[in-house]
Amino acid sequence: MIILDDLYNRVVFQISLEEVMKVLQGIKSKRESEIESMKTRIHKYEQKRRAEEAWYQSLSPFKRFFTGRAPSHHQAVEHLVNVKERYIKIDSMKQKVAIINEVIRLLEADPEKREIILPPTIIEEIKAWRKVEGLPI
Repeated sequence: MIILDDLYNRVVFQISLEEVMKVLQGIKSKRESEIESMKTRIHKYEQKRRAEEAWYQSLSPFKRFFTGRAPSHHQAVEHLVNVKERYIKIDSMKQKVAIINEVIRLLEADPEKREIILPPTIIEEIKAWRKVEGLPI
């Protein structure tokens, strides 16, 4: 199977259909596990924030007065870094997984296909995968 670049329609490399499917499945599973780990980190951060808030609310007003607490804008920046940016990354990863699923569907629908056009991001991931496996690029 010939892999063509989506941007310039040039031949990037030629590999077998089975290898393409194996690599795409591997990339897909890796992306999905990264998404799950990011969701886990978001959940842990939110649990920590709720626990801290519950602890702070349980203090007497006198103890609250002397307890140091981060200003609200610091908390907003923490939330931005630990939650919003991670959700943005998760969305971009889900889009890449959807592209990979579409490519897999195309290959399964027409196994006799000789060439396929892939976006540069997936081509780079395939190259990295082949490099890790010790195969020629």
